[in-house]
Amino acid sequence: MKKSIFWFRQDLRTFDNKWLIEAIKNSNELLPIFILDKNIIPDFLWLNDKKFLFLKEALLNLDLELNKIWWKLTIYHDYPEKIIPEICKKYNINTIFTNKSYSIYWKKRDEKILDFSLKNNIDFLSFNDFLLVEPEEIEQRKVFTPYYKLWQKKLIEKWYKIENPVNFKQIKNDFNIKNFLNEKIPWESHPYFTMEFWKNRLENYIRSDYETFRNDLDKDWTSKLSPYLRFGIFSVRQIYNIAKEKSTHYVSELAWREFWQHIDYYFPFTKEIEFQENKRHIEWRHDEKLFEKWCNWETGYPIVDAAMKQLIETNWMHGRARMIVASFLTKDLLIDWRWWEAFFKKHLLDYDENVNFWNWQWSASVWADPKPLRIFNPCLQSQKFDSEAKFIKKYIKELEFEKAERIHNPIENLLIYNDIIVNHNEAQKVARIAYKKTI
Repeated sequence: MKKSIFWFRQDLRTFDNKWLIEAIKNSNELLPIFILDKNIIPDFLWLNDKKFLFLKEALLNLDLELNKIWWKLTIYHDYPEKIIPEICKKYNINTIFTNKSYSIYWKKRDEKILDFSLKNNIDFLSFNDFLLVEPEEIEQRKVFTPYYKLWQKKLIEKWYKIENPVNFKQIKNDFNIKNFLNEKIPWESHPYFTMEFWKNRLENYIRSDYETFRNDLDKDWTSKLSPYLRFGIFSVRQIYNIAKEKSTHYVSELAWREFWQHIDYYFPFTKEIEFQENKRHIEWRHDEKLFEKWCNWETGYPIVDAAMKQLIETNWMHGRARMIVASFLTKDLLIDWRWWEAFFKKHLLDYDENVNFWNWQWSASVWADPKPLRIFNPCLQSQKFDSEAKFIKKYIKELEFEKAERIHNPIENLLIYNDIIVNHNEAQKVARIAYKKTI
């Protein structure tokens, strides 16, 4: 009799979970599990952050989906390399099914599980269900546009069938997910991202005019689906099948997500050092006070501060806002992009290690890019993408009654909430000199 584990990770769904369906088809009995990894979450106190309320709700939702096909989810809080062998021994497991993960830590973790499996004559089967095109399917490319052309050709070769799971026999256990989660994590759901929210966004917010309005900070025009895609609450095939009929630009955003995984595959050594070798000698400032003001929305530039406050309050930041705050940190303040990467890792709900690292390199102008130095003027960005200052006023309440034209230019207009910590006009000159030294 074939007894298997299905280990959920970044695929918290039953619908169109390709390898979950394969696990069902190829098992007599199956145990669905999720592991709160102690290497990442050593103590349940870490779960009191509202960011983890989203994970709790996603796990409860997954359990409800499993209940419909006569399963229940079992959750462990342990070290995977310790608990997986224990589960296999307790239930006489023959096969471990899971979907592939891509970060450095996850790859090393899977190597340990594979080593255990080989020594104990257990099959460890890891599959791709997170990307449309695997990184190695496309020959090495450093720049997005040539990669994107090859990526599109690969998509044409593929047929993305959506599948539903079927009933099967579960390995018996007495675990109660609700008791477990309610004891460990506060009851509330995440205030901005719920399981009901994504269904509406998936159906109605991948729009044909996405490219026209996607940068407007004062409009609710982006899909806000990235946290759900990060945790696999829907499949990338689902979002692609909708987007390809509505917006080629949205499809290109999916390709960017996969491009960064491609870069990690071919250039893993550049993850924590500047991709351009000559840019590894930029004289970054290590000014903790300036960095703290940036983190605490106290730069005096309303567009930067509003974006940072959006991140802290909602665990998400608009894509255009990410570029603005990144440019301000690395160019106006000349602070090392790695500091920002760590800060976003702590707060972003849609945090993906590979996407975050190289997006930051791109923003810091240390990436292999045909236009190596981009400096965003926060005043012009504010005027262009939040012309009436609605986005700013939503998050910076002190400016509620201030005129938009004054808000957009804090260099010339003294605002009531914070003084500017640097003068952008002077700071950009310093940045250009610092970057020029590396040429």
